[in-house]
Amino acid sequence: MKTKLQLLKDIAEFLNEETNKDRMLQGALEMLIDNSEFATGWVFFINNDGVHELGAHYNLPNGLTNDDNSHLIDGKCWCVNQYNRNNLEKATNIFVCSRLEKAARAYLDENNGITHHATVPLMSGGESYGLLNVATPYVEEFSQEELDLLESVAFQIGSTLKRIELNRREQENILVQERQRLARDLHDSVNQMLFSINIMSNGLKRLDDIDKIKTTLSSIEGTSKYAMREMKALIWQLKPIGLENGMIQAIEHYANLLGVDVDIEINGFYDLDDKSETQIFRVIQESLNNIKKHSGVTEAKITMLNHDADFFLSVHDDGRGFVIDKDHPYNHGIKNMKERVTQIGGMFNIKSDLGKGTTITVKIKKKRESIHE
Repeated sequence: MKTKLQLLKDIAEFLNEETNKDRMLQGALEMLIDNSEFATGWVFFINNDGVHELGAHYNLPNGLTNDDNSHLIDGKCWCVNQYNRNNLEKATNIFVCSRLEKAARAYLDENNGITHHATVPLMSGGESYGLLNVATPYVEEFSQEELDLLESVAFQIGSTLKRIELNRREQENILVQERQRLARDLHDSVNQMLFSINIMSNGLKRLDDIDKIKTTLSSIEGTSKYAMREMKALIWQLKPIGLENGMIQAIEHYANLLGVDVDIEINGFYDLDDKSETQIFRVIQESLNNIKKHSGVTEAKITMLNHDADFFLSVHDDGRGFVIDKDHPYNHGIKNMKERVTQIGGMFNIKSDLGKGTTITVKIKKKRESIHE
């Protein structure tokens, strides 16, 4: 069994990489139960109206899982009531649990000796999300050391819930802002041209001079082509956030958010098309993510070489390196980067040696993006 410090470290590393709330809760709960004296656990999400829902559970006795977890889902209980009254601030032993008692009465000998549990609120920065509950067969009261462990894990989970919620809100805001920008641009350009086309089309009904009809049709054709070009141009403007200010600034901003110091070197005139620029930026983002998470260092060297027909990228770190295999944590990110480079017709390579760092290289054929009529 892991030490408390090692368990907290492992859970922290897992939570740091997770962005899905449900996956995060289930994974953290399983890590806690599998590596501590606790035998089972469950998480309640509690909304602003005081209504709870079962967010995660692990290794529950049959008495609690019977009837689709009804004894955990239905009704109220002491710990939820105390949470709603703001009376729970730390890990606490629960000496009377109506849910466990009801399950024991309904399903004799199916609680596996579980009669009591401990509970701790999931909170972060004044925000409250719910409760983490744990139990062990034939244990009526948990030690202060066990409660301290529970409280530490709850704090980690609460902080991660807040991060995920903030990220979700930020993405929603970004999406709303992008939609608003696109709506404004469409109104100011394409919509006005479509309005003109509509006016000219209606005017055709009243024309009987063949030359005037041809002239009007020619105007409609020219306006519609221009509207199509405008629409394509607007679509190409949908870049990753920050990239509209240029690749270098976007990289520096993203690296700064991660806490990675980047040394960027550019040789040659930088003129990637929009799609290639977006995918290259995503590759750099993933590389910086991996450096932050796995390399053990916080410095990266990014080199971009521009020739007439080719673009070269390398991202290097002097970190711990790794043996490239399908089971390494890097693997998912490597797959994503390969797919991105393939989409723009490029070649991707990664080289890593233990103790000597990692280098990612990309080579693509440059093309100038044009909007065709």
